[in-house]
Amino acid sequence: MTDTIGVSGIRAEGRHGLAATGERDRPQPWIVDVELRRDLRGLSDDLRATVNYVEIARAARDVIENESFELVETLANAIAARVLEFGGESVRVKVAKPRSAELVGVDEIAVTVERP
Repeated sequence: MTDTIGVSGIRAEGRHGLAATGERDRPQPWIVDVELRRDLRGLSDDLRATVNYVEIARAARDVIENESFELVETLANAIAARVLEFGGESVRVKVAKPRSAELVGVDEIAVTVERP
């Protein structure tokens, strides 16, 4: 299936990273892209028949702002699990860590997970 509901560039600040390095001492920016795969054939023109992209963005922000993980991988998994609660066959979540990319001198440091 190739139907997706995508929300890109979800921005929020959260306390994730290695506690020993002080990464969680203050919030840092995170950028998330979500693709929820869902069969969109035969949908009515009613918002209740699909997934509200605003709710997807809110769910991702909630995980970033209100939970804390050492690994970006764990953060990505938590966001994927939350988004799948809205329904759908699978989800792809990319979590980027802009501050680390700046410190290392690269364009992006990110983790992408896909969950059925």
